Amino acid sequence: MKILAASRGLVILLVLFIGGQTLAAEYKIKVGSPLSISKMLSGEIGERIDITLAFQQLDAIGSHGLAIILPSSTANMEDELFYAEKMRNIGFTTVVVNGAAPRYEKKFTRSYTSAMIVYDLAKALEFVNKRFGPPKKVLLLASSTGSLAILASQLEPVISHLPSLKSVTHAFMLNAACPANVAPKLSQNAKIFVVNGLQDDSTPASACAEMKLKNHMPNVHLLTYEGAHHFESQVHEDIRQVDGWHMLPTCTINYDEDTKLYVKKRDGSASASERDQGFVKMQKWVYENCLKRGHVQGYNKESAAKFWNDVKRLTK
Repeated sequence: MKILAASRGLVILLVLFIGGQTLAAEYKIKVGSPLSISKMLSGEIGERIDITLAFQQLDAIGSHGLAIILPSSTANMEDELFYAEKMRNIGFTTVVVNGAAPRYEKKFTRSYTSAMIVYDLAKALEFVNKRFGPPKKVLLLASSTGSLAILASQLEPVISHLPSLKSVTHAFMLNAACPANVAPKLSQNAKIFVVNGLQDDSTPASACAEMKLKNHMPNVHLLTYEGAHHFESQVHEDIRQVDGWHMLPTCTINYDEDTKLYVKKRDGSASASERDQGFVKMQKWVYENCLKRGHVQGYNKESAAKFWNDVKRLTK
C-alpha cells in the first residue's frame, strides 16, 4: 500500500495505491456557482471556487462503471457516503461530489442551488473523461434538491450547453423533489428513476406522479416504496416527526420554455417567477409563501432492501 499526496496546479491529489493500482483518490477541480439554470445557460456562472471529488474503488470504472453521488440541500454528507458504500457493494466505482460545504449557508437560499449541483456534475464528468476515459456506465444518485438537479441536468438545452452530461446512462432521484411543469424537452439518453416513500410528506410521491402525467417523459420511471422521507438510508432513525423544512406540499416548482423557474402556490392563490421578479426576489417569495416546517422521516429496513435490490437489477 502506498499513499501519495501532491499538488499539481489547481488539482490536489490524495491517492491510495494497492498492488500497483489506484483504488482511492481525491482531486480538487475549479467550478462556477450559477444561481439558476437559465443564468448558467446565458453564461452567468457566478463565483469560481474549488470543490473536492472523492473517488473509491477506481479499478471498477472500466468494468462496471461510475456512480456519481451528488449533495442534497445541505452540507451534511452522511446519506451521500452511505449511498456511495451501497453502490460500491454493487460493484461500481464511486465519486462523492463535495460541492455543498464550500458554499452552503442556509437551506433553500442562493448560497447553494440546484443549478450549482448541475454545474459541478458537468465539470466532474469532464474531469473523469479526461483523466480516466469514459466509464462503462455513468449513474447519478442524489436526494431532495440534488434530485431536482439530476432532472435539470438531463434537459436538452442543458446538455447542449454542457455536453459531458450526455454520458449519463442511469439516474436515481431519491426522495425526489419533482417539478410540476417542465417545458424544455427532456433528453432520452438516460433512464431516470424517480424514488419516493409513500408516506413522505416532505417530497411527496404525488408531486412526481403529477410531473409524469403533465409532461412527455417516456424515460422517467416512478418507483414508490412503503416509508417516509429517507426510507432508504440507515443513517436515519426509525420513522419519526422531525423539524425539517419543505416546500413541495405547499407550492409547485416549474421550468418555462427558457428554463427559467417559476413557483406557484398549490391553491392557485399566488405565484412568483424568475422571469418577472428575478431569481433572488423569487426565492425570497418562496421563503415567505412556500416554506413550512415539520415532516415525517425515517429508515424503513424492508423498503430500503427492496430499493437497493432494484438499483442492482436496474443497472445491470
